[in-house]
Amino acid sequence: MDPRRQFLSIVIVSFLVLHWNISFIVAIVRKCEKKCEEYGKLVYEIEASPVLRIGAGSNVVSRCAIVETPLIVGGIKAKMAEFPHMAVIGFGRNLSDVSWLCGGSIISERYILTAAHCLESRDNGPAVMVRVGITNLEIREDNFQERKIIRRTKHPDYQLPAKYHDLGLIELDHPLELNSNVRPACLETNFQPPEKQVIATGFGKTSYDAMSTNKDLMKVQLDYITEVSCKKNYQFDLGRRYLPKGFIRNFLCAGIIEGGKDTCQGDSGGPLQRVLARPYCTYSIVGVTSFGKFCAMKNSPAIYTRVSSYLDWIESIVWP
Repeated sequence: MDPRRQFLSIVIVSFLVLHWNISFIVAIVRKCEKKCEEYGKLVYEIEASPVLRIGAGSNVVSRCAIVETPLIVGGIKAKMAEFPHMAVIGFGRNLSDVSWLCGGSIISERYILTAAHCLESRDNGPAVMVRVGITNLEIREDNFQERKIIRRTKHPDYQLPAKYHDLGLIELDHPLELNSNVRPACLETNFQPPEKQVIATGFGKTSYDAMSTNKDLMKVQLDYITEVSCKKNYQFDLGRRYLPKGFIRNFLCAGIIEGGKDTCQGDSGGPLQRVLARPYCTYSIVGVTSFGKFCAMKNSPAIYTRVSSYLDWIESIVWP
């Protein structure tokens, strides 16, 4: 073969292989990952220069409020905008009498991720309202936003009384106004357990025998509990009506084996999360608070719905 033709053939083949590989890499990036990058930019805001002179420009500043320090039961109060994706869900048979009983996470302008059992309460009626941008249920802070719920969607495989596939999506009546203090979290795409401790947040009870939920948003740092260890702590529940199929891989277990820190009643539906290195100042939702035996008791870790197992279902509704 003519050397020039041979060289040209090599160049063409190399180009096609490179193009195919790039196309393949692009193709496997999930919708939720693209949205994660997009929403991550909201932590930055443009601020006018304080210098009052002709030609003075603007500055891009970070509004990051994440506090990465060792830290709900056994937890501490969250700071304003520290968890900008946190939502609280209200229940009632009419909008004039709402009880705030579950948590959730903003994952887009129109959708809140929560637990399936947080879509309707036997005693209090359906979920009807969502609040975001708050750290206290009784104070309408600067970032406060409230939306009505127009659609509640539970995972199709969620069937009471079993605890499996406890995941739900809430659609809001109109989009949230996103900014550095009210913005979506990312969804965990890695099925592997987190290497570091995870953080749970919620307005739930601060003790098992407390009479009501907490008014302040609390945060608590928890250990990932292995499947083997978690099964051991739930061995008397496996095979019964709540867990007839035993412990499944779509569960994720977290807590402190020695006790003292945990999620509790009222935290259901809220996020189990970790801080991402990229995008900057953004959380990834690893799990959704589902159920437990006791609050912060020894050998009683809570069980969370593993988000990475349900990405196809979430994306089909939120970003069809």
